[in-house]
Amino acid sequence: MDLKAIEKSLLQLDEYPLEQWNPKLCEGVRFDIDKDANWFYNGSKIERLNMIKLFSKLVKMEGERYFIVTPSEKIPVYVVNEVFSIIDFKKENNDYFFKTNTNEWVKLTKHSPLIVETKNNQPYPRMELNQNISGLLTRSLFYNLVSEAQDNGDKSFIESDKTLFYLN
Repeated sequence: MDLKAIEKSLLQLDEYPLEQWNPKLCEGVRFDIDKDANWFYNGSKIERLNMIKLFSKLVKMEGERYFIVTPSEKIPVYVVNEVFSIIDFKKENNDYFFKTNTNEWVKLTKHSPLIVETKNNQPYPRMELNQNISGLLTRSLFYNLVSEAQDNGDKSFIESDKTLFYLN
């Protein structure tokens, strides 16, 4: 597989109709996303942010597995935590916006909710970005968010898009 050729051809597409693409599995290649949302192709770290942005738009979940799909190839993606890392947030008016590790801002809404679960007795705060693809909030970012949360007794929450999102 030629990554430069894929990048060139996909950058020409206006939209990515992933649900319509169902190519055969490409053997002998793989992507990995480590616990900090760093991307690797066949064991080599991908350093170019534009490549990561491109590939992240091609991630599709089938069952419990992730794949990068193009019109002609389907490549497995092995994800330790989540596809994205949420690295920053800002509040504008009464809404929260979260920044991914690909420098894209996403508004916190009921369609892109913040969900805080517990894994290994630790908070596991993630934001659903689209069709089963999430970003994990960094630990320091989550604690900064908790520090400005409101409290209604035993629950801490933030409000965005006229919706409450509970942090515990």
